[in-house]
Amino acid sequence: MQILKVSEAVKKYGDIQALDQVSFQAEAGSILGLLGPNGSGKSTLMRSIVTLDRLDQGSIEVAGIRVEEDPAAARRAIGYAGQEQAIDKVLTGREFLRFQAGLVHLNRKQIPARVEEMLRRLDLLEAADRPCEGYSGGMRRRLDLAASLMHQPKLLILDEPSAGLDLVARRRLWDLLAELKAEGTTLLLATHDFEEADALCDQVVLMSRGRVADCGTPQKLRSDLGSWILSAALHEHAQDGDHEKLAALFEGVPGKALPVHPQKADFSFALASSEGDSPGAGQSWIDRIQAQAGQQQLPLFSMAMHRPTLQDVYAAAVGEAAE
Repeated sequence: MQILKVSEAVKKYGDIQALDQVSFQAEAGSILGLLGPNGSGKSTLMRSIVTLDRLDQGSIEVAGIRVEEDPAAARRAIGYAGQEQAIDKVLTGREFLRFQAGLVHLNRKQIPARVEEMLRRLDLLEAADRPCEGYSGGMRRRLDLAASLMHQPKLLILDEPSAGLDLVARRRLWDLLAELKAEGTTLLLATHDFEEADALCDQVVLMSRGRVADCGTPQKLRSDLGSWILSAALHEHAQDGDHEKLAALFEGVPGKALPVHPQKADFSFALASSEGDSPGAGQSWIDRIQAQAGQQQLPLFSMAMHRPTLQDVYAAAVGEAAE
């Protein structure tokens, strides 16, 4: 069953094209990632899904409900946790969740049990009666997530869920999101974090300047790009003409060059998947390039290879070096 379906979404703010024919869908019990930098259209799309904005064209369906036709019903199927936690610092964690339960119109008799369940589930029982002002960043993130789950939404939308969290808190959050998925909740993650998207998402939508640059499973996107990423540099720091010399050195290698960052020394190249998936396939091309560099008297500062990452995929899809 499709829990979220976005069809040819278009949104403009004056002369700014925030969304341009955006289409994708998310199945029940899956995690879909919206991956892209600021200005790529992620926030506009999320605002449209949660009914804070209306599309100029196109449609959005949540659990079979057309958002533009019945926004109130759509909101009942959605949970949302923003990048900035909307938490009252004076209230205790327990009081805050009770307040949130009232906002989503939970039955009064069900509220105490549901609050206790979420405090236990999010590992907040020990801090439940302390003011939220004293909570750590990870605890506030978990409390905000608990609030968004009070009404058991079919679609949970998270904006930069692990922003500002330390490594331990981040991993705990990832484990919790995986548990929610296993229980049947559909999650939409908007993130800048390529590693997070790769670790959690069943499907990734790469966005750039309001458009979908590419879409698919992380594994397929990486595989489609190539078998290995070969990288080379002539100096520790970029110098004029380095990238052009390296591009000429890679001529004849099957695959495609990735966009280069002008301030970085590395030149990267995606080796075509047809060349083979074994380390030997990439190493043989490294050996050839090193030999050719020697013949041309181009001393290489470094040469390396790694498996394609989502960051490499994004750079290739949008035509820009991804930071």
